[in-house]
Amino acid sequence: MKKKFLLLLVAPLTLTSCSLFYEPQTYDTYEKEVSVFDIDRLDEQHNLQSGYQTTLKTRFIEGEDYIPYLTLKDYASLYEPHFAEGVTSEVEEDYYSAVWAVYKDKQPLFVTEIDFSSEKILLAGSLEAAYKEDDDPRDLKALNYGLEMTGEGKYLSSKTYSTFSFSGLNMKHFDHENEHYFPLGLLDITYLDNSQIYFTYNYAHILSTRDVDNYETLTYIDNDKSYTFDSQMEENATDAEIPSYLIKYNANLFLYLMNNFYGLKSHKGIKSFPSYYKNNNIYSSLFSSSDYNRGMAYSDALSILDDNHTLLVSANKSWGEDSCGLIRRYGEGCFKRSELRPKLQQYRTSAYGNSKPGKDYLLSSDGKTALFSFDSFAFGTSDQVFNEDGSIKETAGEYDTYFLILDLLNKLKASGTVENVILDVSINGGGVVGIMLKLLCLLTKDNSSYLALYDDTNSSLYNYHSRIDLNGDDKYESNECFGNNFNFYILTSDYSFSCANAFPCTAQVLKSAKIIGQKSGGGECAVAVHYLPNSEYVYHSSNLHLGYYNEEKNKFVGYENGATPDIKVVIDQNFYSVDALNNAIKNA
Repeated sequence: MKKKFLLLLVAPLTLTSCSLFYEPQTYDTYEKEVSVFDIDRLDEQHNLQSGYQTTLKTRFIEGEDYIPYLTLKDYASLYEPHFAEGVTSEVEEDYYSAVWAVYKDKQPLFVTEIDFSSEKILLAGSLEAAYKEDDDPRDLKALNYGLEMTGEGKYLSSKTYSTFSFSGLNMKHFDHENEHYFPLGLLDITYLDNSQIYFTYNYAHILSTRDVDNYETLTYIDNDKSYTFDSQMEENATDAEIPSYLIKYNANLFLYLMNNFYGLKSHKGIKSFPSYYKNNNIYSSLFSSSDYNRGMAYSDALSILDDNHTLLVSANKSWGEDSCGLIRRYGEGCFKRSELRPKLQQYRTSAYGNSKPGKDYLLSSDGKTALFSFDSFAFGTSDQVFNEDGSIKETAGEYDTYFLILDLLNKLKASGTVENVILDVSINGGGVVGIMLKLLCLLTKDNSSYLALYDDTNSSLYNYHSRIDLNGDDKYESNECFGNNFNFYILTSDYSFSCANAFPCTAQVLKSAKIIGQKSGGGECAVAVHYLPNSEYVYHSSNLHLGYYNEEKNKFVGYENGATPDIKVVIDQNFYSVDALNNAIKNA
């Protein structure tokens, strides 16, 4: 994949809230060496030592043996192995604050300041911009194949930095020998969205990864014994019951996470998550000594937001919170979508008959309209998509949505009779934005798609323009698309969520397709994933919003309200009838 981006300017940060009467917190602490391992870089046998990165001298408060504290300088050092040549990292600290700045060839890429007294964190720029080109070990070859992205960044207001606050959350931090220490969990949550690297302590080691899903699935060998992240945590949790300080620490970090990093907070009219949870009788249960009640509280705290992007994926196993069984109490919107899905599946199965959605297409009686259904925006692994010589496998479309739709359009083009192509995302819950961008290019007349990403914490906007290379010659020509071959329509329902919502919304803005069916279901925010220190696995809508930029009004317009259909179709047993849809198109 080709990428060309203009970096956002890094503005100077100045905090004016420093108090002349600030007194640092002090505790009795002890030093402990903790090893750091990058679990993305383990050898074929998954030996943990093969991913060794460094050993840190962390500090622990006496009697609180499960929470490591680091200086900002030590935390910043964890990123140095990822930095490209010419990148430097500097940390300066005075009595009131600590500042971390990253430069490339003396140009600022990233800067953050933590004010000890106001308990606020300011942040500008991008840590990812400092990484080596080949730093990401994930298998993204198929996702990046044939995609060119160019981007321009700008700010939509005078505020050019993000501000996060942990004030009022009883987050312990302290001075020791003229250095300030912060809990690792606070630093991880604060910088994760910017860095895309997770650093989590499992009571044995600090483990890092870019792919947090590894924490659930990856098995590694440590001292000749096989572990997962959680199983090693369970083994090292030596107390019979979870200590009260750990309950408070985890709950307060969860509140910090939601207060600062939940992207639909303003949209839902929430000013303070602690107050919101108190008003909904959830707050006190987050601090409960009952494992079951605490697990249910975390689940309810996310479910109550009625957001398909926001849920508790797994609860803590070390301290018994998983005994709650992860019962999800759906909000009205999520409940309606969960009820809608089986109805849509029934209607679609009936319409397809002996054919298979996602594999076969339906053709109208006059041969002019084709209907094709797909239920995710997914990319395959290299082994699934590429032959040894680098060519594309004939079966690539079974694993990768881009090749699935590309194969379909080539078949329909070869048929010579089809005029209208209806892409059905009515039972599609979303997927990968990069795949969506490729599909948007396929629908255009000039091989040019567009998407805006907006970070509401600092009013920064990226305008992304994308093109695709269909034949692998690395030329990205304007005729490498199908908008001049077909009239495109996208079939949507309230279940069309996330990328399945942004796909029709963007196509409508680009005028590359018309929307048919029912209004799509929203979900404009990219998904963020966090592991809380006690290993609660949280999905949530992030501060990064998908939409478009209205240049005339200098305003970002998000897609949370869904795409309104150009041709409305009632959901009944004929919703997937290609002849009925063909007639609706003719009569529009």
